[in-house]
Amino acid sequence: MAQKTKHKPGSNCTESGKYSEYTEDGTLVNENIDVEEGRRFPPAQEKGSYFQKQKK
Repeated sequence: MAQKTKHKPGSNCTESGKYSEYTEDGTLVNENIDVEEGRRFPPAQEKGSYFQKQKK
């Protein structure tokens, strides 16, 4: 199984869809975040947070 790509807050989105935000240790913080291709991911509250695309 392929590993999901982790996106940093503020980086450009390469594929539109729903994303989930996780802390550095992998704890789910927020889900169902809509991000469109070419837009930036929103800022995060915690250092080391990242976004991953949700499964369809």
